[in-house]
Amino acid sequence: MTRPRGSVAAGSPPLDGARRSEILHIASDLFAASGYTRTSLKDVADACGILPGSLYHHFDSKQAIATELLERYYAELDEIGGRWVDDPPLGPAARTADRITALGIAIAECAVRHGAALHLAAYEPHAGASPDLVGLARRKPEAVTAAMQRILDDAATRGDLVERVDPTLLTHQLVETMLHVGLGRLHKDGSPARTATLLCAMVLRGLANQPPADRALNRSAAMGAASATIAQWSAAADDDVDERRAALRAVARVEFARRGYEATTIRDIASAAGMGTGTVYRLVDGKEALLASIMNTFYTRLSAGYEAVAGAPATAIERLDALTWLNINARERFSQEFEIQQAWFRSYPPETSTLSDSLRERTRIVRAIVGIGLDREEIRTDQIAGHVTSLDELTPCVRDLIWVPPSVVGRTTTRGVLAHARATVLRGALAPAARSA
Repeated sequence: MTRPRGSVAAGSPPLDGARRSEILHIASDLFAASGYTRTSLKDVADACGILPGSLYHHFDSKQAIATELLERYYAELDEIGGRWVDDPPLGPAARTADRITALGIAIAECAVRHGAALHLAAYEPHAGASPDLVGLARRKPEAVTAAMQRILDDAATRGDLVERVDPTLLTHQLVETMLHVGLGRLHKDGSPARTATLLCAMVLRGLANQPPADRALNRSAAMGAASATIAQWSAAADDDVDERRAALRAVARVEFARRGYEATTIRDIASAAGMGTGTVYRLVDGKEALLASIMNTFYTRLSAGYEAVAGAPATAIERLDALTWLNINARERFSQEFEIQQAWFRSYPPETSTLSDSLRERTRIVRAIVGIGLDREEIRTDQIAGHVTSLDELTPCVRDLIWVPPSVVGRTTTRGVLAHARATVLRGALAPAARSA
């Protein structure tokens, strides 16, 4: 998609390509660090060392900058996808694992280069954005998805995938996981290529040295703890002692999910709750405080489930399996919170959000489980040939993989998602012969 030249200020002189690229690079860094919503054109101008008026000679709005960042991001993804479909760099005779990993690295490195655009695509621009920008942000990575699907369909034909693995589900799992590297939480302490290689190896070869049978996993104490937590979620009510505040939070939860956080006003919430605006402000400090209250309640319940699973008398593999089941059900039970979370992360990138404390706590739990698994040799340590895989490398990747991507969750049942996670992350998608080839 080519951005209309009308987004450049009328009557501006011929664009200096180098200067324009510099502005885009600086704006991209600001959007990625502070969030698109919270970054102003003045912030961009200040970072560029120019007056806001001078910036208008290149871009007439912040949305024009965001649009070009997204266009460049999708153009590179399309180029990668087209190259891999028309003339695969490794050729059709290459090993399946090598082809998948090479394409995965290309996707991950593109995602890191275009972090701000990826952030816009992952969390969407605010409700006041132009239809063109919203439509562009909602684009799917069709070209790289088609390229990965072609590799996996060919792998299935060759017999390189185990029969229980659905190539289409695996395609979406791998593409979304590789793109997620660019959101800044996985590659900060290592190269995108190394992270992508490790993630692909986990999915293709599996984490477990000796994967348990489904029957054993279903009966584990960890799965029992996860199931008990999920049952509590269904029965849980807001435990706020102030019934009016609890009712207000319930209404706001629905309104934020339905309208979008930015488009919902305190007046909207007050009207839906049958309260006066003044009453709402006496109960809460404002819209952001109300959002934080809703999300903190969600994260507290999720973290309690993590603690229950971690404390169960079970193996590390059984605990990771149970956490996967917990996460799958969380997406279904707290679907509105996940929609609201999109708005939160639009304003505050995940690594800078105040809600990151909850994420860090859950990461600590995953790290402890992975550490136990390594000590007991339950978890494979040979994912990257010729390199020592450390606990620090494994933890964020495992944490990411036990959150099955939404594009997979939306294509099958909750039990189907769990079966897919077990067949890939736990046991490995490659057939034995393809692993040793």
